[in-house]
Amino acid sequence: MKNIGNIYKVLVAALLLMCIPHMADAQKWAVSTNALSWAGLGTINAETSVSVHQHFSINAGFVANPWQMNTPTYVNLKNRQYGGYVGMKYWPWHVYSEWWVGAKFQYKNFEQVGLLSPNLRRGDAVGGGLAGGYTFLVGRNFNVDVGLGLWGGRLLRYREYEGNVDVESKLIDIGPRNFMFLDNVMIALVYIF
Repeated sequence: MKNIGNIYKVLVAALLLMCIPHMADAQKWAVSTNALSWAGLGTINAETSVSVHQHFSINAGFVANPWQMNTPTYVNLKNRQYGGYVGMKYWPWHVYSEWWVGAKFQYKNFEQVGLLSPNLRRGDAVGGGLAGGYTFLVGRNFNVDVGLGLWGGRLLRYREYEGNVDVESKLIDIGPRNFMFLDNVMIALVYIF
């Protein structure tokens, strides 16, 4: 829970930076949600961004998945996660249109079993990410973003247990380690103010 408090501090600081008065022009703000994350066992997600220049936007977002599912194959099918990120995007043509590349700093607390492995994995991940994508202009205030990214960093307080619960399972891996994951696979629905 202490780590979640730190996430909120980072997100509040990022949102305060976005509130600089000269950024209050029309069509500077956007909110979005990634439909593919919702399909990933109901992962709740949202992002807000603000244009700070014709070619740059800064963004902050969160992900949360408190659900656990029981299936015949796995007692617990979990993709529990709580996290947040802050970052920026570069738009070669104009903000909120066509191609973009982005970078972000991200934190995530996770507990997973039954997705890629029958073993329970849990811990905290902190690091940076790079992504790229394309924005389709659907209407005056509505876009669809598609994108793909990688993020890497350090797994902290990492534990892996043989089986799908840690109570009776054997601890098979422990400790901090570096990682590189596919991240930011998205088809996002974007509303621009």
